[in-house]
Amino acid sequence: MNHIIVEGFVGSGKGAVARIVAKRLKLRLIDLDKLVSERMKMTSVEIYSRFGEVYYRAMETLILDELTALEERCVIVLGSGAATMPQNKKYLEQLGTVFYIKLKQQTLIANMKKSSKKHEWVGGEEWEEQVLRIFKEREPAYKKTADHQIAADGKSAEEIADLIIEAVS
Repeated sequence: MNHIIVEGFVGSGKGAVARIVAKRLKLRLIDLDKLVSERMKMTSVEIYSRFGEVYYRAMETLILDELTALEERCVIVLGSGAATMPQNKKYLEQLGTVFYIKLKQQTLIANMKKSSKKHEWVGGEEWEEQVLRIFKEREPAYKKTADHQIAADGKSAEEIADLIIEAVS
């Protein structure tokens, strides 16, 4: 199946882009983080605090494996850490084409600061340093799993969606 898969760090706009792509192409949108939360009947933060990141990542892998059985073409938005699990690469390859929405570190920080979303997983006074450390840990995985990297600085979600739609057409 050739699903359209959107990945990127927190603050990259991957969810907004995926929604636009799904709407324009009249495809179902699947949010991996929401599936994990629905399966566990808990928020992501609750799952992390109660069971830890390793458990959360295992749930993502389990669900990615299940998604390989989907017959209808979909747009799938990954959680920002899903690509870090090496075993997920094979599922992503089976699922479809992966687009990495790549932003400069300072753009991600600025987006997180102005976001209405709470980023509970980042705490303390040194949150910017934590975010940059986590980004540096994750970025090689994004590059490794991506079929396409989209340099998104200065682009709107609509413009990024246009690039994805053009690439899959």
